[in-house]
Amino acid sequence: MPKVSIIIPTYNRAHLVERAINSVLNQTYCDFELIVVDDASTDNTQEVIKSIGDKRIRYIRHGANRGGSAARNTGIGLSEGKYIALLDDDDEWLPAKLEKQVNAFEEVSDKVGLIYTGSEVREEGNNAPLKTYIPRFRGNVRNRLLMGPTVCGSQSVLIKRECFSKAGVFDESLKSCQDWDMWKRISEDYDFDFVPAVLARTYLHSEQISSNFASLIPGRTKMLEKHMKEFQKHPEILIIHLKRLGKLHSINGTWSQAAYWFKEALKVDFWQIFKIAAWCIVELPRVKWFSDAKIFNRYVDTTKSGE
Repeated sequence: MPKVSIIIPTYNRAHLVERAINSVLNQTYCDFELIVVDDASTDNTQEVIKSIGDKRIRYIRHGANRGGSAARNTGIGLSEGKYIALLDDDDEWLPAKLEKQVNAFEEVSDKVGLIYTGSEVREEGNNAPLKTYIPRFRGNVRNRLLMGPTVCGSQSVLIKRECFSKAGVFDESLKSCQDWDMWKRISEDYDFDFVPAVLARTYLHSEQISSNFASLIPGRTKMLEKHMKEFQKHPEILIIHLKRLGKLHSINGTWSQAAYWFKEALKVDFWQIFKIAAWCIVELPRVKWFSDAKIFNRYVDTTKSGE
């Protein structure tokens, strides 16, 4: 039985998934299984994966497209390792990642359920790092995670299997914020720790959720509604999320929804009106018409007409 199970969900990224797989096969730590879950790709993903020919790869194919969280959950359900690692099909690891994380688990308290690493962001086709994220938060990170998915990315984590037994698996109803929701639930029962080194890479491209408002807006909305009772205990944090939804809808052009979320923020703290007005006057024109954020897959509000 392997000590580590690695889950790579993939969908129509035959041109990228081989890089992710090779970064796993090139790990200095070798006691692992790699489960690649193909979420009903219509390109040549299956041929690319099978051509690699490594016995450590288990290829699973969904009969219909069910989404990234469902693909991860399929992999988790089939996995056998004591630890579970996640890697998206467009990202990659540096060779020592698993070795350093497994060793770290041997040295920390049993209360630690998740160990993450630093990571860097690159633009697809460009080898120069755009951003580098150095680990900062360890121990009880529950309150930190109320702020958002700012602790760690999925490409950087190694998680005890028991965490999923206790916290549940990924919420398949969320179109975005799946990692944030999962880390938040794990943090309710487990501490987090980190390896202070950059050992994972994320690549930016046009297909990601961060540029897909059709997923980002409903995912953030449901995340807020799902955990509303806890957010309400921290009004200063609740305001941030209410305003963020107002801003996203403003950029998206769904004006009545933007007004709704801004009004909800003002119910918590009316004096936020000055900050909201300043953002709408100064920042919104710049973001909506002059920055890269203007290029996105628009969210269409099916419950309203005329927007």
